[in-house]
Amino acid sequence: MPFFMPDPRRSSNEQGCLSVPLRIGYIVRGEKHILIIVVEFSLKFEEVLRIVADIPHMPPERGRLIYDFVLSQRPARILELGFAHGVSSCYMAAALDETGSGSVITMDNVISRQRDPDIHTLLERCGLSSYVTPVFAARSYTWELMKVLEEHTSDGVTTPVFDFVFIDGGHTWDSDGFSFLLADRLLKPGGWVLFDDMLWTPSVSEGEEWVEALPAEERDVAQIENVFNLLVVPHRDYDSFEFDGVWGWARKKPDAATLSADRSDVVRMMYEKSSSARRVFLIRRYLKRLIGKG
Repeated sequence: MPFFMPDPRRSSNEQGCLSVPLRIGYIVRGEKHILIIVVEFSLKFEEVLRIVADIPHMPPERGRLIYDFVLSQRPARILELGFAHGVSSCYMAAALDETGSGSVITMDNVISRQRDPDIHTLLERCGLSSYVTPVFAARSYTWELMKVLEEHTSDGVTTPVFDFVFIDGGHTWDSDGFSFLLADRLLKPGGWVLFDDMLWTPSVSEGEEWVEALPAEERDVAQIENVFNLLVVPHRDYDSFEFDGVWGWARKKPDAATLSADRSDVVRMMYEKSSSARRVFLIRRYLKRLIGKG
């Protein structure tokens, strides 16, 4: 990548009065693994862990990974799709708190308000509410992403605003495949996208209403793996792919903006044509209704 991949082993200074936690890990650079040792002076991660350790759906070792990533990469703005109870949001917010700046916009279905505890409760317990803005979608966070896309698009040109996107929501080809295409427009060059549950299949949740509604052939397919392999890996703007059996990482190339800049004139032209056609359509519909009333 490189980014820090922590090793679960820990040691401490047993000879001195001060017990300093150490973390052994490695940097991934292609096929090479460079051993490093990190001295931890901050207890922020441990403080959050004590609060969220027994709450699904992110185990502590994964929480440590995403915390370290945010701490090392220092993304100014994070987009998270799928937060459930808000555990992952707390880990990322804790890292932002360590760096002293940054924000998380996180989206999930409105049914997440009914979770116990819900995301607002967890953030308050951790003292991290100021870093996170939860968005509760009435149906799908793809609709909420459309609103963000509209906000940052002018004359057909979108200004990327996020440095890191974490996709851990619907786990289906439909929702997360489309989510990636939308999030890509909003991800800055040099930013990272992370997919959770790469090998998860809907059949794991057999018996749930939404799973039973799926065609049989879709239930045993790792749909996020398909999103990653069919949409992300072939994408010309992405590189530095990593897969550890659970998570899939990809970096948007630093020069991605220049690669797509030549399409801006075409996009503007199509926007103008569609706007003109829409005006004609609305006028005709209005006249038709007016004549009908007469």
